[in-house]
Amino acid sequence: MARHKKSSAAKKEQRRLEAQGTPPPPPKPKKAEPPKAPKAPGRVARFISFLKDARRELNWVTWPTRKETVKSTGILLVLVGISALYLGLADALFSLLLGLVAK
Repeated sequence: MARHKKSSAAKKEQRRLEAQGTPPPPPKPKKAEPPKAPKAPGRVARFISFLKDARRELNWVTWPTRKETVKSTGILLVLVGISALYLGLADALFSLLLGLVAK
């Protein structure tokens, strides 16, 4: 209802201005509606996009040669052996000391 009264009041004002010889004011521009956000992709589409991105990233990877892999594996095994020996000796030493203190 209020909208109807407002538009009739605006029409009366326009007729009054026309009777006085003044040009009517330009019509108010319509409010622009905000753009609608695009719909978010579903789970399957996101998963497929992830797989495509992962494959694209794998093209940038510099893979080691067989020789480099064997050398790195050997170094790793030696370091693991040294660490195991150190921890074994430390455990034996602490067990011996704890046994002497507990008596």
